[in-house]
Amino acid sequence: PTDYVDLNNGQPANLFSSYTDQTVDIHFKWMKENGIDGAALQRFNPSGLEGPVRDAMAAKVKTAAEANGVKFYIMYDVSGWNNMQAELKTDWTNKMSAYTASSAYAKQNGKPVVCIWGFGFNDNNHNFTAEACIEVINWFKSKGCYVIGGVPTNWRKQESDSRPAFINAYKAFDMLSPWMVGRIGNANQSDGFYVNINKPDQAFCNANGIDYQPCVLPGDLQERQRAHGDFMWRQFYNMKRVGCQGIYISMFDEYNEANQIAKTAESQAFVPAGAGFVTLDEDGTACSSDYYLRLTHDGARMFKGEIALTPTRPTSPM
Repeated sequence: PTDYVDLNNGQPANLFSSYTDQTVDIHFKWMKENGIDGAALQRFNPSGLEGPVRDAMAAKVKTAAEANGVKFYIMYDVSGWNNMQAELKTDWTNKMSAYTASSAYAKQNGKPVVCIWGFGFNDNNHNFTAEACIEVINWFKSKGCYVIGGVPTNWRKQESDSRPAFINAYKAFDMLSPWMVGRIGNANQSDGFYVNINKPDQAFCNANGIDYQPCVLPGDLQERQRAHGDFMWRQFYNMKRVGCQGIYISMFDEYNEANQIAKTAESQAFVPAGAGFVTLDEDGTACSSDYYLRLTHDGARMFKGEIALTPTRPTSPM
């Protein structure tokens, strides 16, 4: 139950909890049904008050991933984590490394996958030197891990959202996954990024033996970016054309930032009266609640070559 008034259809305005075993299992069931190979479990600084919750979620994710035949891996988000350099290693050694024994833990080139998100961002929330970041990356490599870097959009040029003189840190990663949320908001902007950012990024990665995992976004629903799936499909098309090694969907269930592909209210009938929430039919095209899961499934099929490369979205909104 919530303090919201009833939904426009008269039903009570209830919310699910992401902490329950049932919710986690359902989310992984949706992934399996919709061709999503794996989930990155975000793990923020576990040394503070959130630590016990983060630990519990890791166990729940392992159970659900194993039960549903979906892979998972740990994604450390170092935002605001001042003692990251020492505490990351302790957390991995004492807690998270045990999860790599799971049959569902993601491996690449035979190595357990770990992502570190936040190295090189040019803001006060990521005050780490390149040397400290390189040391951490190499430490994880020494433990046999395949290390992904969640890095700034402009990592290659080392400008704008990227700190300068960080290229050696970026090159230390096995795979680079530049952040894209807030960078593009329509298909034309995706085309521009394809030419000016993604193609040169891929060329750099190819030349340096680095895998490339760009983001694909459904779009910010509250900002009305989605264009009933055409925005997201254009990105799938462009990333397949660029020849990347993987795709990171931003995000699965980030309802609070309106970037979720998980099931979402189809129309105003399913939101509290007067709440101001935008629904999937915001541009006049009716979309089923699971539309962006189905669209992701088709995008994955195109990425893997199971359907032909096409700029025309094959997925019906309903």
